[in-house]
Amino acid sequence: MRCILDKMLFAKAAVRAGLAVLPSWDARSGDGLEALAPTLPYPILIKPRTHVHRLLTDKGIVVHSASKLIQQYRRIVGSEQHQADDYAPLPNAGFPILQQFVDVGSEGVHSVTGFIDRTGELFVTRQSRKVFLRSRPVGIGICFESQPASAALSRAVRHLCRELGYFGVFEVELVRFGEGWAAIDFNPRFYHQMGMDIRRGMPLPLLAYLDATGQTAQLRIAVARAQQDEVADVVFQDRFTLALKLFADSITARISGADRAYWRAWIKKNAARAVDVAADPSDPAPGIVHALSEIQLGLKAIPRFLRSPSPMAAVTTGLYTEAL
Repeated sequence: MRCILDKMLFAKAAVRAGLAVLPSWDARSGDGLEALAPTLPYPILIKPRTHVHRLLTDKGIVVHSASKLIQQYRRIVGSEQHQADDYAPLPNAGFPILQQFVDVGSEGVHSVTGFIDRTGELFVTRQSRKVFLRSRPVGIGICFESQPASAALSRAVRHLCRELGYFGVFEVELVRFGEGWAAIDFNPRFYHQMGMDIRRGMPLPLLAYLDATGQTAQLRIAVARAQQDEVADVVFQDRFTLALKLFADSITARISGADRAYWRAWIKKNAARAVDVAADPSDPAPGIVHALSEIQLGLKAIPRFLRSPSPMAAVTTGLYTEAL
């Protein structure tokens, strides 16, 4: 679990499993940072080493110069270090890592999601890509589109799970880098767009339950069925947050009319095959709670939203430039 939660340890485990990773640097001392900063290939992502015990909730900060890197790095360490010092299992939790920032363009962030049992024998995956973010240039996905399975990526993720000694439900995020895919994160838990994968024939909560309760025969049957009965053409959306985000971008002139029209068309085109994060006409309570929660988060995020750069959107694909 330490190798999953500490991004630097995770990168080393991914390499041992045969996966590519993005170039990363560790600058724990002030002198090290001063010497390292001028040599880096900007832009650079200052990325939390771990999200455990963090005070801030962002996924990182992109900087474009050595001076900004030093300034922001010291600010983050100053904010987080006193909280992280008390967490012995991750002794360097308060020190972020530096990672090459990748503009993923039209390919988005690719997710390999699924389940592996404690023996490593029973394994099933689905694949998707993140196409709209809550915040830019890095952030949580609001919309996902299902993708055809890549057997090579699934095999690589299986090797990674075995290298980590992990079993259960997972999400592995990758970005296009060079001629292949680079692993950037491993989420050892239920994840945001899981409803889409359940709709696609992978009943992850059931698989986790059967494994946890030792019902091996039933688990084998359920995994075999999930491997065979894939529903391919599904999208995931957080409809309320997407509408709120488009409204906020519109009134602050952060999105063009063409891009706004694209996303409205995307919603309409995918209505029949979309899985929503919370909305359900037969059970409105979760949708109401989710809407109130998102409004609260939105109000808290107004200062950061106004400071963030305007997004660069590609109307032909509907993708916002992002990287993690």
